[in-house]
Amino acid sequence: MIRAFLHIMRWPNLIIVAGVQGLIFITLIRSSESVLGVGEMLLLTLITMLIAGGGYMINDYYDYAIDAINRPGQRIAGNQWTLKEVLRFYWYVVAFGGILSLMLALIMSLMPFLLLYPIAVVALWAYSRGIKCLPVIGNVWVALFCAGVVLILPLPDWVSGNADGVSPDVLYYAAFAFLTTIYREVVKDIEDKEGDAALGCRTLVVRYGVFSGKLTALLMVLLLMVAIYLWASMQAESSVEMALNVLQGFIITSMAFVWWAKDKTYFRVASWLIKGIMVLGTFVLLLL
Repeated sequence: MIRAFLHIMRWPNLIIVAGVQGLIFITLIRSSESVLGVGEMLLLTLITMLIAGGGYMINDYYDYAIDAINRPGQRIAGNQWTLKEVLRFYWYVVAFGGILSLMLALIMSLMPFLLLYPIAVVALWAYSRGIKCLPVIGNVWVALFCAGVVLILPLPDWVSGNADGVSPDVLYYAAFAFLTTIYREVVKDIEDKEGDAALGCRTLVVRYGVFSGKLTALLMVLLLMVAIYLWASMQAESSVEMALNVLQGFIITSMAFVWWAKDKTYFRVASWLIKGIMVLGTFVLLLL
């Protein structure tokens, strides 16, 4: 039961979320000037992990038939757990996250901050319910959430009029997270085309073909390269600039796999490369 719960919550991804927010807090938030203390940051990270985990869970709930085609050996919903069990555990996670959100809002005396929790939960539910099957919009929707994982940390300082407590680099990293997520989602749509088409999920790739997906991925790569170039140009440390240039090399390599892909194996490799790019981009924060 516990193993299935951790699997459906995508625990490795949740660890990455926690790691990203921890790095942002250490490197991009000036703790001496921030309204966000260590305790509040840890609570906020736990809430973010619950939102993301609940999102994965409800996504599997609605995707059980598609996953039976795309990932038959990996699914929990409709296999190890009944759909009713998935839904029940989803509501447990949402309720627990809601209680923690209320606690955080009270501790920080930022009650409007509490509204973000139901907005995030409903947004991920809407994504799983059908938005993800809309061309482009579904990809942008999940990318907004990934950027939100970054921007939620400086938000208390911005709301409190304490912008001096936040490094401008947080906006560049948020842009990086946003664009790499869209890039990966488009590649994932190409990889999952068969299952999506079989169950009527009209993604960009299903509706307009694999070539349109490759062109969209190329556009995201070009925007990503520009964003990283601008980020690198703002750095005083040569080590940071060099790390960002290396990151661009990995991005070009991943795009080569996408563009010249012959079968699913190429797209799977590209997907893993993009995950690696996300991790490498996060480690750049250590150099700032």
